[in-house]
Amino acid sequence: MTAPLTNRRDFLTASVSASLAICGTSAVAAGTLTSKGKGEVQTPTFHRHDIGTAPGRFHEPSVDDDGNIWTSPLDGTLWQYHAPTGSLDQFDLAQVTGRKWAGLHLWPLATGKQILLCTPSLDRLWVWDRSRKRVTQHNFPHTSPGVYGGHPVPGRPQLCLYDTKQGGVLLWDTLKHRGTFHKCPYRLSNTAYMMFIDRGRMEYWGSSWNGNDVIRFDIERRRWNGHFRCPGRAAKTVVGGGVFNESTIYVSDMFNGRLFPLDVTTGRWGDPLQVPGQRKWYGYLSGGHRFGRHLYFDHSTWTGGKASIDGRPHHFIGRWTVFDPARKAFSRLDFPARPDETIDDLQADYAVTHKDGLYLLAVHRKPPRRALVLRSHPLPSS
Repeated sequence: MTAPLTNRRDFLTASVSASLAICGTSAVAAGTLTSKGKGEVQTPTFHRHDIGTAPGRFHEPSVDDDGNIWTSPLDGTLWQYHAPTGSLDQFDLAQVTGRKWAGLHLWPLATGKQILLCTPSLDRLWVWDRSRKRVTQHNFPHTSPGVYGGHPVPGRPQLCLYDTKQGGVLLWDTLKHRGTFHKCPYRLSNTAYMMFIDRGRMEYWGSSWNGNDVIRFDIERRRWNGHFRCPGRAAKTVVGGGVFNESTIYVSDMFNGRLFPLDVTTGRWGDPLQVPGQRKWYGYLSGGHRFGRHLYFDHSTWTGGKASIDGRPHHFIGRWTVFDPARKAFSRLDFPARPDETIDDLQADYAVTHKDGLYLLAVHRKPPRRALVLRSHPLPSS
């Protein structure tokens, strides 16, 4: 059911019009900071682009076909960063939608000119159609939903959403705005979180939060077809990235700093690979983000529960691991920091890929709380 909002002002007025576009002479004046991975894996040169300040770290981003990266620091604003040019706009979601969003966990999913405002806190799906300048609300096909977020299905007007409360995948038609729910049939050690879609295989992969499960959903056949339990003692699995060499995925053991290879055809697990630096400069190992032939992993100081490697409240850091599955080799990518910053205070926990570029998002924890994008390509005029 669709419930459009009426009598809204032109949505262009909802933009804070931040359009910073820090490039050209301003970027030169500020000083261009770059970084490359150090170790056996060769990475591109990454270029830092400061885009303003933010009250908290950025949360799950998505990118549309035009290269707009959509994210939010959960303060009720939606950020639109245009990767090709570096321009930025911010939108006050209270003005756009007519309700407050500050404090809600927001996962903006971009598809065409639509932004789906995904949050497990609301029992309906809010959709902002930017071309039509309207917001609509849509019912989920099941009661008591907790739809956390999801991923676009490549080449289709469809999304795979996942429900952490009901435990399943929701295939959502972005044209008709209705979906079909497919409950996970497996007995899991904890809540299911879906992590990535493998484009070539058209499979949706996930794992159990703070558990040891890996699960698979066949998008074409609309059925669950894989449940694997990690054999590592006390392993807490996070799956991410993609399927390599047609049959292998790499599963992170998040508090033990290991990668477990899994043959998805045979279901056999390989020997774990130790990721350098565990309990030295990082505590938590994320699932991988695939860029080309490599996997990129973010880190935090978290070691489980309320513990951290430094005894302070745990937080994400500005150091990432880069892994080459073909060579089983690692490098470390440190974010470039300004003189008044420390790398370990750069909260960098998400990345998106657009065409042949990788974009890593970060917000420094301390004033002035600089927000930035670390880009694998420089801005056009820099």
